Amino acid sequence: MIKKFFTLLAVLFMLTTTAHAAIAIQDDRATADYWVGKNKSGEAVFVSTQDLEMLNLQIRQRSANTIVDLPKYPEKVYTQWLKNKITATMTIGNFQGDEVPKLFKNGAALTEFSFTHAKQNCCLDELPTVCEIRYALTIDRADIKLLPEAEGWFESADDTHYDQLQATAIDPSEPVIVLIDSKDKEFVFIESRTYAGWIKPSALAFTDRATWMKYAAPTNYLTVLASRKTIPSGKAFYQMGGRVLLRAAELQKDGSWAINVPAVDANGTIIEQGYNIPNDKGVVKGALACSENNLIRQAFRFLGEDYGWGGLEKNVDCSSFVQDVYRSVGIELPRDTSRQEKAMARSISLKSMNREQRLDILKKSKPGSLLFAPGHVMMYLGMDANGEPLVIHSISSYFTFDNEQTAKHYVRKILVSDLHFMNKNKIEMIDRITSVGSF
Repeated sequence: MIKKFFTLLAVLFMLTTTAHAAIAIQDDRATADYWVGKNKSGEAVFVSTQDLEMLNLQIRQRSANTIVDLPKYPEKVYTQWLKNKITATMTIGNFQGDEVPKLFKNGAALTEFSFTHAKQNCCLDELPTVCEIRYALTIDRADIKLLPEAEGWFESADDTHYDQLQATAIDPSEPVIVLIDSKDKEFVFIESRTYAGWIKPSALAFTDRATWMKYAAPTNYLTVLASRKTIPSGKAFYQMGGRVLLRAAELQKDGSWAINVPAVDANGTIIEQGYNIPNDKGVVKGALACSENNLIRQAFRFLGEDYGWGGLEKNVDCSSFVQDVYRSVGIELPRDTSRQEKAMARSISLKSMNREQRLDILKKSKPGSLLFAPGHVMMYLGMDANGEPLVIHSISSYFTFDNEQTAKHYVRKILVSDLHFMNKNKIEMIDRITSVGSF
């Protein structure tokens, strides 16, 4: 029995490896050095530090204000506004209607009772006439959900990776606006910079506006450059682009950075804990210089890591991958692919183009540009020596077709590939790209 078990594991490993290897480039083209070496002009800064604020303002405007200017948030909101905000969050997961979705909870079909209970937990019928906002900071990486429900809802009974309630995840030290409590008091509805949704209050340190503003509009801060980093060592988990508040603007005499991170004491009261952390390659003061080659280097820091639906399992999906890479150079993109596509300063539509026209556009596109397709976004690397356009992206799955047999392959990796992998309709990715976006 044990031998059969390990044989099965070996077969599964081979299948997974084969599926991964089938689309992943694994030679020198899967290195940052290859692409940086080809892009001799790629060190030039294309958005200066002083222009970043204006660029980010323009991005907020183009993305229909789905990136929120938190310091300008009103101190009070009203019933209909709050109801619309909560309902809009429900709508992202198609949970606004009365029909029970065909999903699974704890391995069994989602019941009408569970669905109704989760929606009633939103308190839509009990909203206050006037809601005075509260201020809070995240104390560790935290999940934001579309409904105030702890258990995951999945598309199959045995799935554990794709919780349909998962909206996104946010880093420690993130400022959020707290609006209302769920009926059971197990969640609070919050607005972060890029997403509104439900979060566990245990993930938050509630504070006054003055303390909160230090994190919402920091003067001196570090940006995380590593794909993942615990700060300080063994403590809070950050991903690329996360910000850490500096309590001293310059390096200490021992070469370390003096930082503050929010926490709570035994009574639930906020405390700011001071630490000194190494000045290593995992952080930079302010943001990294905004150049094409820095975008490429940052993207490759994720290479080989696992795909994470909505930020689950401490990983990134396609849109959070590019969001994290861009925020490491100071550019604040929206969270979801469709919103990101609308936010680009320069956008070329490929919708009516044939294959030859698409290749011509890609040949002229800048490394670090984003390629958008329905439900997916990729970072463009450039043309290889054979004239093949390659991308780096966080991919969940793709399809193959053999003798009329359709197979879905779960890759769940961040990898380099060409654009010939197919969807369930047997269409190659290069023919599904809707636009190329850049700044």
